[in-house]
Amino acid sequence: MASMEMKTTVRRDVFKSFWNKYSDSPDNNAMMLNQNAEELESSDRNDILSSLPDLTDKDAVDIGAGIGRFTTILAQTAKSVLSTDFIESFILKNRERNSHLENVSYKVGDAVNLVLDNNSVDLVFTNWLMMYLSDNEVLEFLNNAIRWLRPNGYLHLRESCSEPSTGRSKSTMHSTTDANPTSYRFSSLYIKLLRTIRFQCSEGKLWRFEVLWSASVPTYVQRQSNWRQVHWLTRKVPADENDWVPTTRELHQLFSLEWNRIQTHWDSLLDNERRCWTDQIFGRVMTSEFVPKNSTVFSYNPRRSAFHVHINAHLLSEKFTCNVWNVETNEYYYRTSLTKANEIKDQRVRFGWNRTLQSAIDYWREREGIFNAFVATELLTTVDDETLSNLTVILKPEAKIITLEPLDEQVTFDDLRKRVSQAGWRSVNMTNVTEPAKELQKDYFKDHSLLNEAIVATGKWVLIEATL
Repeated sequence: MASMEMKTTVRRDVFKSFWNKYSDSPDNNAMMLNQNAEELESSDRNDILSSLPDLTDKDAVDIGAGIGRFTTILAQTAKSVLSTDFIESFILKNRERNSHLENVSYKVGDAVNLVLDNNSVDLVFTNWLMMYLSDNEVLEFLNNAIRWLRPNGYLHLRESCSEPSTGRSKSTMHSTTDANPTSYRFSSLYIKLLRTIRFQCSEGKLWRFEVLWSASVPTYVQRQSNWRQVHWLTRKVPADENDWVPTTRELHQLFSLEWNRIQTHWDSLLDNERRCWTDQIFGRVMTSEFVPKNSTVFSYNPRRSAFHVHINAHLLSEKFTCNVWNVETNEYYYRTSLTKANEIKDQRVRFGWNRTLQSAIDYWREREGIFNAFVATELLTTVDDETLSNLTVILKPEAKIITLEPLDEQVTFDDLRKRVSQAGWRSVNMTNVTEPAKELQKDYFKDHSLLNEAIVATGKWVLIEATL
């Protein structure tokens, strides 16, 4: 135990030394480690804060707050805000900037050693914090955060995933000679960890984080062509009493090794994918009438049958000059999608992670988002009738819908037609595409040198076209 405490102390000293280099210039450039921070700061801050829940009459803690670029706005609606950072000059500047706010208190201290009462806050807010913690410290912090939160309280995280926020930009303030101790983890690791943590309170009740969504920060997509600036919003909710409660050692094994190994495997299969076998299936029916120029398309990809059963969002954007919001429900494929986005750099294509389609609908309902068209794979085999009906919330009247469905042999076209009609779909057209689907999958494996990974999604395939 003493050895572990010593390692933690040494690592925290390294990070404090890293940030002390900027302590004599407590400004936005230092906070964002970007010489052009003033060009980004306002819109970046708005991106993050506009994604948070209403804080009226709520208590918040801003951890790693720096000079308080978020503290100021949080305090405008919250009942109280505790603003903390481990660099004293940052907190002094924070106090100076926010001296007019009577509901803000300040604390100089390390996030790892922060002590708060259980069930004492409604929002734990962080922005670029986990990347400055070791794997063990991330586990410790998140286990503390779920204790600090009241039931239905929120945790916000934002991290640089896989690369610095500035990428290869010359505007970076990272030293070219000094070591950078920052951990640029896979985006998938944070989602997996948040979904796995369990906390048992003193009353014996089990709690978990419900990850509501994951999305790239728009400003960094627009200004830096970087989709790997990712943030998450989670909520503390009751867990099932029969849930597996992993030990710290088990969590560390998953977070540091196993999930990394699995992600690396999927990266090796999908990083070079430019076209998918479904392109030709959808291409037979998708026209400019289905996707008008400059329209918005919602793309949904459960990938339950196989990793290669999905929609090529970049091809949609390229072919129809449209904007695409692509939802992945698998954390690993979400990460590979962000990688592809960073390589292709088509700003009309954005990627979100949601556990379910209903969660994705809720995300856009809160933002009053409306789409011209909806394209999906495995839609009817992965959602219930209520969710299917709720698509009307985010689709315009007369919106076009196309979905590619794998079906059990006993399911008939009449069964499908009845179900989608009950959901409000009209002008329904169904085409059996079983044979071309099988042949195109085989060609896909050959083209991508994936013969050893050949998992042909068999069964009956049908392409459904409809109007809402």
